Amino acid sequence: MADQNIELARKIVDLVGGPQNIASVNHCVTRLRFKLYDEQYARDAELEALDDVLQIIKANGQYQVVIGPEVIDVFDAIQKVGSLWDKDTLDETAKKATEGTGPQGLSGLLIDLISSIVAPCLGCIASTGMIKGLLALWDFLAVQITGTSVTTSGAYVALYAIADAFWRFLPIMLGITAARRFKMNDLIGAAIGAAMCYPSIVDLSSKAFTGAEGVRYLFQGTLFEMPYATTFFGIPLVTPASAGGYTSTFVPVIIAVWASSYIFKWANEKFPATIKLFLVPMTTLILGGVATFLFIGPVSTILMNLIGIFFNALMNIPVVGGTVAGAVLGALWQVLVIFGFHWALVPIKLSNMATYFYDYALAPQYGCTWAQIACVLVVILKTKDETLKKNGIAAFITGLFGTTEPAIYGVTLPLRLPFVISCLAGAVSGAFYGLMGTKSFMMGYSGLLGLTSYIDARTPEQIEAWANTAHYLPNQGIFHMVIAAAGVVIAFTVGFVLTWLFWRPKEE
Repeated sequence: MADQNIELARKIVDLVGGPQNIASVNHCVTRLRFKLYDEQYARDAELEALDDVLQIIKANGQYQVVIGPEVIDVFDAIQKVGSLWDKDTLDETAKKATEGTGPQGLSGLLIDLISSIVAPCLGCIASTGMIKGLLALWDFLAVQITGTSVTTSGAYVALYAIADAFWRFLPIMLGITAARRFKMNDLIGAAIGAAMCYPSIVDLSSKAFTGAEGVRYLFQGTLFEMPYATTFFGIPLVTPASAGGYTSTFVPVIIAVWASSYIFKWANEKFPATIKLFLVPMTTLILGGVATFLFIGPVSTILMNLIGIFFNALMNIPVVGGTVAGAVLGALWQVLVIFGFHWALVPIKLSNMATYFYDYALAPQYGCTWAQIACVLVVILKTKDETLKKNGIAAFITGLFGTTEPAIYGVTLPLRLPFVISCLAGAVSGAFYGLMGTKSFMMGYSGLLGLTSYIDARTPEQIEAWANTAHYLPNQGIFHMVIAAAGVVIAFTVGFVLTWLFWRPKEE
């Protein structure tokens, strides 16, 4: 298998124009995301003709090669084949000649940043969320069967620490991936993220959130009201007004590392080699860290709060708000996946999870995976084309665990009608989820194990943090998981029945 990946990597690197044409490459769950100096040197038709390549997509300033679940192994092979770890070996003349080509716009830049910085963390975020879901299910069953909670047992405490640590200290992880993206020392990025998670900073946020004695306010009585508990040489030291502070957030640390990378590069150029080892990190951490706490953190928190306010207003439109929003999201989700635009919505869920400890904005998309694989199942059952049947079986199995790109590119989209039906079925299930006010409580994944993310795994402290506010939500147990399962049945049934009734194989 390793030899096959190396051979595939050689072909891909050659067909995108060689390593000298590759500005950068990263990956998400199923696709390689290249930034090429000049896309005219890429041979699209030959790439798509490769057996292991599902599709070529050009979007957001990226040249995307859809591989499927094996993308990580292929990505590793490409790093070796293209010698992309050390970009200094690239032809600087070619680089400068094409620098600045292919403008991608603000949305493209946003999606590129999210996919390159957040995507490497999503596997751990989703898997640890699933562990928390399974722990919540274990505790629920224990209480129902024995009447005793297991949350104080050693096994539960150890497993919960394993599951919660990555999410709790997410700014540290993102500090590393952001530093790589902005070409700065990884550990400096980690140090900036760690400072944001430091207990005394979390304590300041908790005091601001609870309105403890001595808390003062900037812009009091407006949408931009910001409480603060102390000052930095007389300047208000504003931290997020939440129980967890910057822990579990992602926007502040990305902006902080981006700004700090300029300080790092400046210091790296100005200081003599004899003192760079300690003076460059020290300068970057002091200037970048202070800027983070005094300006970057508060401003980025305000931006995310405004996004939350917008979605709250949309979801809370009387009678139809949740239903309409859920239907639109369910209908468009698979289309967004095709172009990679779904990455632009990930920050909304991350923000809600960090702030309220639950998410309602993206919960309605859960049925889309099941709508997609329902249509694929009909194709498997009705077609006599052995190649299509083989691709369909592989895509169905992959889809059960939440990855739908093989189903989209290998089966439903080429057949057209099944894809349209999957979007319709996603809209129906999305409307149901929106109507029921469905909420997820962890960063899970689509597919079978994703059901556990709808179990309420919040701690009593997290629930109590929002007491006497509009976002207070008593413990929900497995209620939302039951709703999520019902939505799966709806999506699968609608997708299967409509595809069975209206789609005919070419041979018929």
